[in-house]
Amino acid sequence: MFAEKPSLIAGSTGFVRSPTESRWFALRGRFRSHPALRLALPVTLVALAVVARILLGPWYAAPFIPFYPAILVSTLVGGRFAGNFSLALSLACSGYLFYHLSGALEVTDVPVALAMFGVVALTVIEILVQLTSLADRLREREVHLLAQAEELSRREVETAERLGELEAIYEQAPIGLGFLDDELRFVRINRALAEMNGHSVEDHIGKSAWDLVPDLRASAEPLLRSVLDCGVVINEVELSGETAAAPGNKRYWKEMFYPVRSGGARAGGVGILCEDITEAKLAEEREALLIGEVDHRAKNLLAVVQSVVQLTRYQGEPAAFKAAIVERIQALGRVHALLAAHRWSGVGLEEIIAQELAPFADAIDVRHLPQPVQLAPGAAQALSMVVHELLTNSIKYGALSSDGHVLLRLGLELADQPMISFDWTEIDGPPVAGPRAQGFGTKLIATAVQGTLAGELDYELRSEGLRCRIRFPRSAAESRTPGATFP
Repeated sequence: MFAEKPSLIAGSTGFVRSPTESRWFALRGRFRSHPALRLALPVTLVALAVVARILLGPWYAAPFIPFYPAILVSTLVGGRFAGNFSLALSLACSGYLFYHLSGALEVTDVPVALAMFGVVALTVIEILVQLTSLADRLREREVHLLAQAEELSRREVETAERLGELEAIYEQAPIGLGFLDDELRFVRINRALAEMNGHSVEDHIGKSAWDLVPDLRASAEPLLRSVLDCGVVINEVELSGETAAAPGNKRYWKEMFYPVRSGGARAGGVGILCEDITEAKLAEEREALLIGEVDHRAKNLLAVVQSVVQLTRYQGEPAAFKAAIVERIQALGRVHALLAAHRWSGVGLEEIIAQELAPFADAIDVRHLPQPVQLAPGAAQALSMVVHELLTNSIKYGALSSDGHVLLRLGLELADQPMISFDWTEIDGPPVAGPRAQGFGTKLIATAVQGTLAGELDYELRSEGLRCRIRFPRSAAESRTPGATFP
């Protein structure tokens, strides 16, 4: 009955064997669960006692001694019923043996002896029953305590596992987590928040946030005091400052402060959730800067297109007027693509010329600059329009309309004010009948050179072909002034 459950008790060094565990409880359990065994046990033990009594002889001084072990064992193993049954058998067998073995004994002494034997045996039986009952209750209590100990041990293991999981989540969280006591000193902090502040976890314990990041005192302390005193939760707090990990670099954080109560009405501490938003903040600033730059460039480009349309006067056929505008806007589009590829930081002078003259590279001899020159966006647009107008004029009327060719010399004059020279000379073109009136292409070139580039223009239509000399300051071409755009 009680031996079916393992009798192990949790100890400081593991599980130890139960003090009440013995074969006796197992034996009693088996006999009590089988009625036949409970009857057979007293019969067997009393029979053995009778044999012992006979062997002791008729004049043995203690004739009831062999029956006491039978009664004791029957009671201990089988309980009160088995003990009483064993006593009844013992009385019957004792009476018989008195008359059979001790014929000389007075008949009147036998009932008295049997009565005394019965009283003593009943007393012993009752004592044993009470003792075994107490032992059974102790055993039941022990089994109950063992079950509770096993359950507590299991829960302790589960609690330790869950605590380990929470510790791992807390320490490995990609967001900063911390806990401040009622004096706003760090009690706990995870690795992510410690790294944000530029100090180790150990350096934080017992210190306030502004002890480690002084820039936080003015902005964070009033908020943390409010959380501690009023018990309010403060969300979406943006703080900034310099840390020991990156001195000189301003960092930005988004934080949440919440009260942590330990049972009282007043908060016993402040919890912190912190996210480093420095990269996001810088991205927002870059985005705002780019939006402003795009807006500025769009306005400039519209102004350039407006100027091109104004300079392209309507003469003759609408188709020619349309083609002239489209060609000039396409030229602007090409240089705009180059500038966009360079993120509007400027573009090389020779890169613009190579792009515009690429279809006629075999007929145009270019003498390159001794060193690269980077043009600002406005200067690049202006020079692109100049090259386009010269090339278009040559294709229509000049050297490239026949078997002639063009010599383009690029130079860099290193004087007090460095100048860039651009010399366009057409050779072996068709004969020039005479000077023509200044067209809108020529005016556009003059506007670009003398206006945007702040340069000098020598436009000479000779009998052997056009020669266009342009000089402009390098400083004007490389200017980053926002307003320096064509025209």
